Amino acid sequence: MSASKQKIKSEVFDEKNFGPLVDKIFQQNDLNNSGYIEKHELTELLNNLFDKWNIPRMTNEQVEAELKRLDKNKDGKISKKEFRVLVKEITSFTISKLEI
Repeated sequence: MSASKQKIKSEVFDEKNFGPLVDKIFQQNDLNNSGYIEKHELTELLNNLFDKWNIPRMTNEQVEAELKRLDKNKDGKISKKEFRVLVKEITSFTISKLEI
């Protein structure tokens, strides 16, 4: 990874920046304001990202597997704490694709 990308990553993942980023993305995707990301919200989020990245959307089974992977307490939905993992992965992927 280039020094520029590493610098961006360290700045984004600094807690003073990352916490508010997670809060904002979580709020934007918690469509029913339940305080959780549920399967239909995760599906919409992933579909929008995959469309933006011009890659095939996940199947229903793949979304289910992703939900299970992220849902550490096994309540069938993603808390903000659990959501941090997904935001970090998406952000890392996005940074890796930057042409700098």
